[in-house]
Amino acid sequence: MSGMSWDISPMANSPDISQIRAAIEREMEAKGFSRRSLSSAAGLSQTAVRDLLDRTENPGIGTLHKIAEALQIPFESINGSQQVPLLGEVGAGGVIAYFKDDHEAEFAPRPPLAPGPMMALAVKGDSMLPKYEPGDVIYVRRDHDGVLPAYLGRYCAVHLVDGGTYLKILSAGSTPGRYTLRSLNAADMENCEVVWAAPVLFTMQAQVTAKPSL
Repeated sequence: MSGMSWDISPMANSPDISQIRAAIEREMEAKGFSRRSLSSAAGLSQTAVRDLLDRTENPGIGTLHKIAEALQIPFESINGSQQVPLLGEVGAGGVIAYFKDDHEAEFAPRPPLAPGPMMALAVKGDSMLPKYEPGDVIYVRRDHDGVLPAYLGRYCAVHLVDGGTYLKILSAGSTPGRYTLRSLNAADMENCEVVWAAPVLFTMQAQVTAKPSL
């Protein structure tokens, strides 16, 4: 995939409503729920499940969570988001290299309790040690341009005006509106002009055990 995969629109797409409906109906049949009884068990209005299955095109996350709890299944089982697309690799210097368009599509497991659109990056080589190890999968979400103040001091995927994309610690630059990108094993990139930044939300270790991102 190319850098265009980081465009805002694809990342903001909602899960396919037909998949959500099919998953709910499958679980309802397996567990003996009618539409009204499932609505009641989920603490929703009597017509909530009927409306979701027949009318609603964009059900709220809160509603889906309640239905998943009533069905006693993971939220991810009904929201159509079991996997996350793997867009590229993080290599030496924190450079993010996107897979090319002819690269066979790859996916990474979705982290626990992490609904919504996300993208994944695989760590290649040992240049990101000791923070990230080879084979770690880093998850980010980007849904706006620019930089929010809360991102400062955090590891972020950062896209620059010159076209480069990096995984670095984002810091304020010495010039207003510019930023310094830091890492443990490379020189600082000072006063960069940033198009967008997307903080790391989660890291899945190569050993398949999870560690939260700080």
